[in-house]
Amino acid sequence: MRRISLTVLALLSFALARPARAADPCKSNLMIVLDRSCSMQKPPKAGVTQSKWQIAGAAIQTLTTKYMGKLDFGLIMFPDETAQSCLQDGNIYVNVGPDREAQVVSAVMGTQPNGPCVTDIKPAFDQVETDPAFATKYDGTGPRGFVLFISDGEQTCGGTNAQITASIKKLYDDGWPSYVVGFGGAVSPAALGMFATAGGVGPVSGDGGARGYYQADDAASLDAALDQIAGAVLAGEFTGCAGVPCPDGRCFVSGEQCVSGSCIAPTSPIDASANGDGGSLGGDGGLGGHQGSGCSCKVGGAGAPGLGALLLFALVGLALVRRRRA
Repeated sequence: MRRISLTVLALLSFALARPARAADPCKSNLMIVLDRSCSMQKPPKAGVTQSKWQIAGAAIQTLTTKYMGKLDFGLIMFPDETAQSCLQDGNIYVNVGPDREAQVVSAVMGTQPNGPCVTDIKPAFDQVETDPAFATKYDGTGPRGFVLFISDGEQTCGGTNAQITASIKKLYDDGWPSYVVGFGGAVSPAALGMFATAGGVGPVSGDGGARGYYQADDAASLDAALDQIAGAVLAGEFTGCAGVPCPDGRCFVSGEQCVSGSCIAPTSPIDASANGDGGSLGGDGGLGGHQGSGCSCKVGGAGAPGLGALLLFALVGLALVRRRRA
């Protein structure tokens, strides 16, 4: 009986001492906003035989395949193929949700950039918030949402650059940052720089860090840009469920702080200088272990055992000592 009791006690102690782990991995939403203006029929630069549309379609297929089950994807293409050419007055091609990778790829591959021949960027950004996943201001619960904007040119109708910037800023202020990718040599660096600044996230290194947006001029550079963006959105969430990703340095839950790309709830005060990634810090600088995250993901990785677990360890040790003496 004593052996059984000690075994049960030890197992209970071990179970309580182990860190809690999520039943399912956390996933963020990534809405792809893709330019399907007629200029996408051209190659991105001299010497490239494929069109920008072909390269973009292949890159999106690579992206959704690599991050299948790790991100929830959606797709908006502009201009759409309904009614007025300078308005996004049709339905979203693919609403954000789980297991939408094949739908996204099929929608891109199933159309061509052969009309309308306009570039209506503002209506495309405005359409993002008609998706249920982006319809309300982010309150710190549920998955984070991000926009991946890919375009090869400038606005031709539907709004000015200043109005586009205001739409992107509204998304950001509502908790939905935007990544901006310029594809090919016909883009406007000044306009894309404005958009990226309003979007709140951008390249962290290389010349793109100064430019503010990602520039791609061929298949390899577009694949690399999309892969870097998806990796930033994940922010270690899938592999360790560290917390809601915060590549823009913001956390929405009171008391949480952005550390190494993830929002955590402080549990003990430590030197704020330990945050070497430059993430935003608030409160008293406590950056200890964290609890549940806003995406309903619990603590991942090792954690310190609680008081109850330490007490059980002590009881087990005391019982074993008494048994040996007996």
